[in-house]
Amino acid sequence: MRYLKQHILLVTFFLLFNFSSKETFSQVDIFTPKQRAAYSATPPHMWEVGVNTGTLISFGDIDFVPGFGAGVHVRKALDYVFSLRADAQFGQFKGDDAERTHTTNFKVGSLQMLMSLNNLVWNTDAKRMFNMYLLMGAGMNSFSTKVNGTGLRPAENSWVSQLEAGGGFAFRVTDRFNIGIESKLYVLLGAGFRADLIDGLDQADNDIPTYTSIRMNFNIGDADEKSEPLYWINPMDVVLKDISELKARPTFDLTDSDDDGVVDMLDREQNTPKGAPVDTRGIALDSDGDNVPDYRDREPYSRPNQAVDMNGVAINQIEEEILTEEKVRDIISEVLRNEGIKDVKNSTDAIVDWFLPMIHFEADGIQVRKADFGNLASISKILQSHPNIRLVVTGYTDKTASNTYNDVLSYNRAKNVIDHLVKSHSIPRNRLILQYSGEEATLVPESGSSFMNRRVEFRVAIQGDIEMMEPNKKPKKKGF
Repeated sequence: MRYLKQHILLVTFFLLFNFSSKETFSQVDIFTPKQRAAYSATPPHMWEVGVNTGTLISFGDIDFVPGFGAGVHVRKALDYVFSLRADAQFGQFKGDDAERTHTTNFKVGSLQMLMSLNNLVWNTDAKRMFNMYLLMGAGMNSFSTKVNGTGLRPAENSWVSQLEAGGGFAFRVTDRFNIGIESKLYVLLGAGFRADLIDGLDQADNDIPTYTSIRMNFNIGDADEKSEPLYWINPMDVVLKDISELKARPTFDLTDSDDDGVVDMLDREQNTPKGAPVDTRGIALDSDGDNVPDYRDREPYSRPNQAVDMNGVAINQIEEEILTEEKVRDIISEVLRNEGIKDVKNSTDAIVDWFLPMIHFEADGIQVRKADFGNLASISKILQSHPNIRLVVTGYTDKTASNTYNDVLSYNRAKNVIDHLVKSHSIPRNRLILQYSGEEATLVPESGSSFMNRRVEFRVAIQGDIEMMEPNKKPKKKGF
């Protein structure tokens, strides 16, 4: 009879362990390695450690008296249902009847498979408040028994195998701590009559030792990077969370209502006029910070803190802020005298001519030639030395195309010269006033192509000089 019971328990344990290991360790991976690296429905999770204390009771040939037991364990989730636990217990079994008494010192170490029962229910997203489980395991034990206060059976430190089965449940106290109640029985597999000697008395059936305990369990790990052990988590929580986040994301829409190059999803001003320059947020540019956007600012680079009208034109300009050409000559004359140059007048005229050179362009071209980089560098040095000087930069063309085309061409030539001074020499943009004259003021009276007429000129700004707006029409072909 005793061997039949042991055989049934062994077969049951083998089937349960074999089923769980196949389900846990041999699942077919439906993801490619790249997909699994990018996504996993199983989050990193903590380990559990715990201590326990309870009562050891042996059902045998002598009436039992509850004995004391204690132990420690480490537990690791394999998935949302199955987990492995390493257990160690020690304590005493006791018995007392009219004829004899016994005291048995008992030590055991085992590895157990735990199956969480309530984690098979997924129809709620509420936090798990308790965990109910079954367990089966195997291990080694050692015990020694004193009968009537004398004699040791079997010998000390003799370790043999055993099986275990039981169940329990735990209550959540915090996300880090829970308290459990568990009961399990041991099936000793010692050779001969050993399994019947817990009470020191060998009779027909084996003794059945049991352990009922209260367990205090602690989750260990970084809570910011790891979840609770998986048997405390709804298996659908991770998937449902990801689905909720996807649904909460805004629909990707490339509509650009005002055609400013910034889609409406990111555009903070969705009604800017067509063609108005905007920043990356879709807000109309205001280069000089005068609260008049560039697309309707007649002076888009006015001085900081300068009062302007509704068109961005400066109000009550201060005469001393702009150096006239005469004042420029006086500054240069003073510098020459300090250098000991005697012929100040002729030298001054030469330097002013050098300071305000002409910049010429190829036929139908708007790019600044490398041959003019030196002249522009000279202009920048004077501007950097005398921050009150402002220059008018005027573009011109020859007479080989229509007036409309030449207005655009002369505007772009002046603009590229200004951009070069700003980007290459860090000249403040508000010190350069852009104007254009197209083909209206040629130097050489020719009706055809002329290198001298394709130019940009500089002069010292005077009161009333304002920046001209970009031509409304921008023909793409010569002769528009």
